[in-house]
Amino acid sequence: MAEYKGIKGFTVQTLTSDPTLPSTVGQVYYSSPAGALKYVIPGGASNGSWSAGGTVNTARGLSSATGASSDSSIMTGGSGPATYEDTVEQYNGSSWTEIAEFNTGRNGMGSFGSVTASLITGGTVALNTETTATEVWNGSSWTEVSELNTAGREMFVSCNGTTTAGLASPRAPGGGTLVESWDGSSWTEIAETSSNVSMRGSTGNAPSSSTMLFGGGYPRTPNTEIWNGSSWTEVANMNNTRADCGGAGNSISNAIAFGGRSATGPTIFTEAWNGSAWTEVADQGVASRFYFSGSGSGSSALKISGYTASPGANSNATEEWSAPDVIIKTVEPA
Repeated sequence: MAEYKGIKGFTVQTLTSDPTLPSTVGQVYYSSPAGALKYVIPGGASNGSWSAGGTVNTARGLSSATGASSDSSIMTGGSGPATYEDTVEQYNGSSWTEIAEFNTGRNGMGSFGSVTASLITGGTVALNTETTATEVWNGSSWTEVSELNTAGREMFVSCNGTTTAGLASPRAPGGGTLVESWDGSSWTEIAETSSNVSMRGSTGNAPSSSTMLFGGGYPRTPNTEIWNGSSWTEVANMNNTRADCGGAGNSISNAIAFGGRSATGPTIFTEAWNGSAWTEVADQGVASRFYFSGSGSGSSALKISGYTASPGANSNATEEWSAPDVIIKTVEPA
């Protein structure tokens, strides 16, 4: 019988454990524990699932969250016991801990960054009163910095970036398509979204490279747009039309959209974006939540707290999203 080496022209490596890094995609190897030939294919958001996480200390809706993964995130503000919360909690992958409060209590703000360096901006500070206030977190305290040009609210999933580069899409009362860019010291208005629909749900990295905005908004929309550093372009729509959906992702080729409200109420749908199209994937476990916050990437994300029925009836639930970077397949005998 012909050997693999003779057919392919190289020696198959023997491994004692399966590889996990994306750089190993395409690798063929012999697994000594399994006694079988295996190979590595891409994973990604389309292969993910949800599970229960730790409960938050202060249940709230209209909060904001930032962080790179499901085991490293912070949640800020929102509407809980206080209508305009200034409380902050940090997640370590299993439990939430309260940390330093910020200066201006609010709900519906935008945020981006990490657990050690993040930014919050905008939001509602009183009935029908939006703010332009922006604050920066350095890992131990909050500092007020330059304000937005346009006050906005309910933009808690319309931001992305770092504390030196990010985008915010403030939604003023009645909707809006404005976008502002943060350069580490000030905000500048840039090109408006092209669909003329106020969208909520975002993912991406610094605005100098590429960013996505998708779904949510008012009216409910399935729209998706991509930012290339100078303009917005509409691409493939989501499968489900909804408002107030959550989003997570660290690139424009691997992201998820989850939850939100359809015309009949809160949804449990999750969709994965692969760079060109949306695909429905695993549903969430806790259905009756809206105005929750989300953080993370297409491979590791959180869905946090939220309203269960109406303001004042809040959930303290956290759900964790996990998707493998790679998938291991076994070569079946002929």
